[in-house]
Amino acid sequence: MMTKSVEDQIEVWIVNDSKYMTQLLSDLVSKNNIKVTNTARDGAEALRKLSLKKPDVILLDLEMPTMDGLTFIEEVVKQDKLVPIIVVSSFSQDGAKIVLDALENGALDFVPISTTNPELISELKESLQSKIEIAAKSDPRQLIIKNIQKLKPKRKVVPAPNAATRIVVIGSSTGGPNIVQSILSSLPVDLPAAILVVQHMPKEFTGPFALRLNENCDLPVKEAEDGDVIKEGMVLVAKGGYHMLVEPNMRIKLIEGPKRFGVKPAVNMTMVSASEVFGSNTIGVLLTGMGHDGAFGMKTIKKRGGKTIAQDSSSSVVYGMPKAAVDLHAVDKLLPTGKIPQTIQEEVEKLV
Repeated sequence: MMTKSVEDQIEVWIVNDSKYMTQLLSDLVSKNNIKVTNTARDGAEALRKLSLKKPDVILLDLEMPTMDGLTFIEEVVKQDKLVPIIVVSSFSQDGAKIVLDALENGALDFVPISTTNPELISELKESLQSKIEIAAKSDPRQLIIKNIQKLKPKRKVVPAPNAATRIVVIGSSTGGPNIVQSILSSLPVDLPAAILVVQHMPKEFTGPFALRLNENCDLPVKEAEDGDVIKEGMVLVAKGGYHMLVEPNMRIKLIEGPKRFGVKPAVNMTMVSASEVFGSNTIGVLLTGMGHDGAFGMKTIKKRGGKTIAQDSSSSVVYGMPKAAVDLHAVDKLLPTGKIPQTIQEEVEKLV
């Protein structure tokens, strides 16, 4: 798939049944290299227009008449009209589940939006423009490949309550939720290591994301809480809005603090603290995403004798974070998604 550089003009479509929201989004995202070239009131109208021309990015509402956003995504995949889709919507309490459904079915990213707080408009504008530029350089086909390869959930087995002596830290951003699920669902329930997952995601979504992983993986998964004991065979997902650290007493420490490397939670923070405690018994895994978060953490793990694995460009939705680690000479093995689970298992079993 041909992707655009930030300098090229990015054509954006807005699919939303609200004239007010369509105008607001158009005003927010438009800049020198981003232009809104078309709009649609629902998924059915957008599908008809896609038959004639494809934009670089679609901003999609989920709740619309005639054809809602989820159905639209399913039809885009079914009809092979793939285009990077960013879900932009205001969400109810159950909204996180719907957003995760959208990501699982083929949406690339999402932006929660609220028109009731004018103070957040500037932050919203920056977030939308940044995500559009990232989406324009992404390969949405990698999302669909992961969906096809998804494994059926099996019966859950409660892990032995052993304190972990080996740890795997997985870092991920744009395009990552499906890939994280694909990897975790392929790992055995008796893996003799703890796993920490840092997915760039707002605080309202990390809990539902952890629940979804728990439903679809053999390994038990939960959102991390301050003071959680790091146990063998357990997966802890970093809580949105907090940095997740590993303390010397093998417990999780959640800290609010400022963003680091532009994000919170930051992969680097978890990787560095994990390697301080577990030393050479640390494995770092860096997946799809834009930016540099995780590169320094991978370098630190490698310096302390641990092993590092990164997702290669051919299977990454956005080859940014893994490339940054490669550029730092911080990657031991650069692999397609399908080879990462087996490699994690092999590397864990080599550790004493």
